[in-house]
Parts: sequence; structure tokens; C-alpha cells
Amino acid sequence: MDESTFKPTLQQKQSLCMAYLAYSGESLIASSNGSQNVEKKILTLINKAILKIPVLYQPYNIDPDWKVVWGPAIYKFPNAILQDNMMFVAQQITQPSNYVVAIRGTNGLSVLDWVEEDFEVWDKVDWQFPSGRGVLPTPKIAEATNTGLDALLRHMTPKEGIPGHDQNITTFLGSITQKSGIDINITGHSLGGTLAATLALWFKQSQNIEPGWDPRGNASLCTTPFAGATPGDSNFKYYFNSLMGASCDKIHNTLDVVPHFWETATLNQIPGLYSKAKIQMTGIELALLEFIIEFITGYEQLEKSDPLTWKINASPEYNTFIEQAGYQHKNSYPNVLGVKSLLNAIKE
Repeated sequence: MDESTFKPTLQQKQSLCMAYLAYSGESLIASSNGSQNVEKKILTLINKAILKIPVLYQPYNIDPDWKVVWGPAIYKFPNAILQDNMMFVAQQITQPSNYVVAIRGTNGLSVLDWVEEDFEVWDKVDWQFPSGRGVLPTPKIAEATNTGLDALLRHMTPKEGIPGHDQNITTFLGSITQKSGIDINITGHSLGGTLAATLALWFKQSQNIEPGWDPRGNASLCTTPFAGATPGDSNFKYYFNSLMGASCDKIHNTLDVVPHFWETATLNQIPGLYSKAKIQMTGIELALLEFIIEFITGYEQLEKSDPLTWKINASPEYNTFIEQAGYQHKNSYPNVLGVKSLLNAIKE
């Protein structure tokens, strides 16, 4: 499916907006005693950005149709200066049963985030099941993905003065599922896409359990992950598909490098991604890729039945492999999904 045949739904557009809004304020320094001020600044940035994105307006109105009801909550690794994770929850105003959980992708300015949550893929760890549940063979996920999931579930609680303060994400979602008819969509871009799918599975397997976040199964849970890398091995993929199935609307551009990581078959496709435009990898880039292919094995990407292929950007500013890859990973999604305003809405 290409740009001419892909017709994005409103939910897909709004999910992408929330995924990108999660990057708001990523360069803000999060000291150990000043995270509350950082969260307030990020919240202000998100609210201002919503006003600049028409797809987030109320129908036939210029008022915003979404409001932040939990978060933003941030997490940084010990001794880190910058934030390494951020997450927030938005609720639709005209349809208040609709919630979106938005997870930030990699903070490109944080070296620790790259190391701990993107590149710790040499080792895999067992997937964690609720007490008394499990499947064989045991699914495994990347150590990096497990680190990110642990941060989202156990180390992120909004501070006083922030919506949902003193509630972690599990407690908050449990509070809104006291009544039936709740729809929860978990989304994110890049690392956020990887974590969105993973977090959605964690909550899905934890439904209908006493005690639990949604013991009566009142919530309808889905995920819209954008541009995510592979979370785990083939057993994880099968387990994910068995529980999430059609509830996962995975969107990735086949010219985007990131979704090719970390499955061997798709890693081997990377050097030829832009061959039609005669854009090739440098010797250093190719050597690094060959090293990854040789030493990182056992991953299998979550399935997508309809691959989406955007166009190669022929502008001179994107005539190297790394520049074209950057465009395809970041700018192509808002352009193709028809929310170009998103690219200028997120300011610091």
C-alpha cells in the first residue's frame, strides 16, 4: 500500500498526534528535585500544541477535543540529567469514554536512553506474566524493552499539581475502568511504538484478574504503534498476536529503517532501501550494520498484513542515507497521514 492508496482513519491521525506530542519538552533537564517543574512545563507545551492541530479539535468547532487527564510523568536513569521516558494520558472531551495513552520514543539527546532502552538487545529476558498465568515456550523480549516497560509501570508517577498525581499508570487506568464502555488506545512512535505494543500486551494479559486493574473486563484495549523496532522473539510475536490480534493497528513505513531492527531478515534489507534513488550506506554505516546482523539474532517482528510504502524524498537535503532515513522515520508519518501541522506544533 502506497501514499496514493493509504487512507488514514481519524483514529490513526489522532493517535499519531498523541505519539508525537509525547516528544514535547524532551530537552528539558530533569533534576532529582525539580521534576515537578519539568512536568508542568511539558504539560503547558502539550496543551499549546493541541491548539495548533486541527485534527484534535472538536467537530465543526475550534475548541480542543482532548485534554490531558494523567501526567505527563517522566523518568530518568540514576545520575542522568535529561529525561529518559515520558508518558501521558489524554481523554476525548466530546466522547469521554475514549482515552489515549501516549508514550515518548527515544530521547535523542540522552545517551543513556539510547544505551539502556534501544541498544541493550544482545540479551533477552523472560516475559513477565501475572501470578498464576503463563504459556510455554516462554516468550522473551529484549533487555532494553524490558527496561522501558519497567520504567513505565513502576517508576513513573505524576507529581503534585499534575493530573493524576500520586497514581501510577496501572492505578489510574484501574480508576477509569470502574464503569463499562471505556476505550483505551496505547500509542507511541519509534521506541514509543515498541513500548506501546508491549505495554498494551501487559495490560491485556492482566485483565479479568482479581485483584487487578480491570477485573471485570470493562475496558476495550487496543494499540496503535508507529515505527517501532522488534520487541522480542518469535514466541513473543505469537503470544502477542494471540491476545491482541486485530486490536493492534501497527503502522510502519517500509522505507523506515527503525522497524527493520532487530529481525535478521529485515536487517538485511536495509542497505537497499533507497537504491532506486541511488542513495547508499557509507562504509562505516554498512560495517556497523554487518556487525549487528552477525551478533544479534533471535528476534521476530510483529506482523503487519498491509505494508505501507511511502515515497523517497528527492530533496537535496535528504541525499545521504542517514538523512533520508531520518526523514522516513520522523517527517514521513505526519506528511502521509495528513497532519503536517504536527511537525510545527511541538516547540520547546
